[in-house]
Amino acid sequence: MRRNTGQHEPRVVVCLFDLTLWMMRTTNRFPKNWRVSLGDRIDNLVLKMLLTAQSAGFRKEKLALLLELSEDLESLRTLTRLATELECIHGRQREYVARQIDEIGKQVGGWIKQQTAKR
Repeated sequence: MRRNTGQHEPRVVVCLFDLTLWMMRTTNRFPKNWRVSLGDRIDNLVLKMLLTAQSAGFRKEKLALLLELSEDLESLRTLTRLATELECIHGRQREYVARQIDEIGKQVGGWIKQQTAKR
């Protein structure tokens, strides 16, 4: 996991950056018949999630963005499960991405709880 470089970024943004980088490298190696349809969909989703989390870090009203991020995380879980079934993602890769998604989910969940408590 990439370390926070002294800038005041939420940890979830750092984790999403790492996941995005890893996913884009991984989807680039998908079989040709799945690279465009499934690979592009995953790439676009993780990029959207990264930018959503970054935006949430700067906004006063974060809850709507965090709920959107949580929903996108569930979509990513589904797409990675599909990629596994289609044999685009294999054993250790699947374990890695599942752990990362779970970790990010915990962080987003905690952030949502914090924002809900503020209301």
